[in-house]
Amino acid sequence: MFFKIYDGFMKVRILVNGNARAVRFKKVSVNLFNRFLSDDVTLRQTESIEQIDPVVNECWEEDIELVLLTTGDGGLHRFLSSFVRIYGERQRDDGSVKNLPLFATLRTGTANLVTGILGVPGKPQKAVQRLFARLEQVRNSEELPRIRQKLLAVSDGIQERFGFIAGTGVIYNFFLEYYQGARYSISRFVKIFSHAAVSLFTRGRYLNRLFAEMDARLHLDQQREKLSRWKMMAVSAIDTRIVFFRAFRVGHLIDRIHIKAGTPNRLAIIRNIPNLLLNRELKGRMILDRIVQQVKFEREEEFGYTIDGELYNARMLELSPGPVVEFVRL
Repeated sequence: MFFKIYDGFMKVRILVNGNARAVRFKKVSVNLFNRFLSDDVTLRQTESIEQIDPVVNECWEEDIELVLLTTGDGGLHRFLSSFVRIYGERQRDDGSVKNLPLFATLRTGTANLVTGILGVPGKPQKAVQRLFARLEQVRNSEELPRIRQKLLAVSDGIQERFGFIAGTGVIYNFFLEYYQGARYSISRFVKIFSHAAVSLFTRGRYLNRLFAEMDARLHLDQQREKLSRWKMMAVSAIDTRIVFFRAFRVGHLIDRIHIKAGTPNRLAIIRNIPNLLLNRELKGRMILDRIVQQVKFEREEEFGYTIDGELYNARMLELSPGPVVEFVRL
């Protein structure tokens, strides 16, 4: 299937993460894309993290203009980190760099917090059809409606990665608990939330494990915060709704990110439930809820952190607004 763009054909690469939940459980098959393939619409499937850089290098070498990412939130973070790094490092013969391609993504992960915001709505099978139908109708790429979204740049002092939501403390402990199951699913998310809610009102030990304290230094816009013990630290570059409340509000501020952090006790958590339900700012002497330019988090001992559900370890983190990427809006 071809679709006309200016004087030639738009080059499209479909990248399928073979470990994405919908792909792994055969809810989305690579056969779904066969009818759309041509000389200018090609497909690659990855089965490991090590295979991501080679397929991204192919996109650079072949001047791919649109990349359809079939993956979940964690895979989206992995692919985009590779695209930003490789397109930033490689140069043409004249020394110039190439712009990142236009992206599209499908809801093929478990939680789809990010892919649900940036992805084509609906089931992947119908979404792919709508995407290619739209591509057939346009005369040039500028006619495609777009979502412009900045990334969150996360550096641990060794490597810089890019995603949308990062955190440590309770957000890391939550994903650690989630990945202990044999199968990852929405029902497991609900089970953990429910267990935590019951523990909140019954003084069970489960909540204490999720909200374990740690000593660390936090700087916001290069200013040291007085608090030195933390149970939670989450930073986002994207407006995010979780179930029935809006967790982060960044809006269209290209040079700002949203941080929620602190060491809330059970009473502070309970008191903030109305604020969560009504999408208001978190309140409390031991809670931070701010829009900032830069976050630096460091401690003497190694700690775990997460970017869009992927788990890492470090002793320090620097978080700031990253480059802007564009997704097809449909």
